[in-house]
Amino acid sequence: MGLHILAADDNEFAGLQYKKVFEKHQHEITVAKDGEACVEAYKKRLEESHSDANPFNVVLLDFVMPKKNGVRVAKEILELRPHQKIIFVSAFGNGILDDAAIFLKDDVEIIQKPFSLEFLVNKIENSHALKNMR
Repeated sequence: MGLHILAADDNEFAGLQYKKVFEKHQHEITVAKDGEACVEAYKKRLEESHSDANPFNVVLLDFVMPKKNGVRVAKEILELRPHQKIIFVSAFGNGILDDAAIFLKDDVEIIQKPFSLEFLVNKIENSHALKNMR
């Protein structure tokens, strides 16, 4: 069974690439064009799920986005589901993102651009497999 992924990136090309690679690997992906749309998509799926489980296996967030930045989106999502896995993908230096992630949760990771999409898919699949082994 594939994973359910929510990705937010204001770069339309990046969103299309996420969609292409994750669907190729049999995963379901929802792409949001900005932070506000990401939170709305998260809440909608949460309401539809009627479950205590996280509505997505992972949420991919760009750090800088219009309407709501990645940190603000992460905070809002973590208020709804404190153990939601979140991965920031950003061209910002790790120092800036590390400082921002400190006040978030253990379920938050940072991947610095550039990276290959296959690397990202493998990281998410391996992380999910490890979580299920616990």
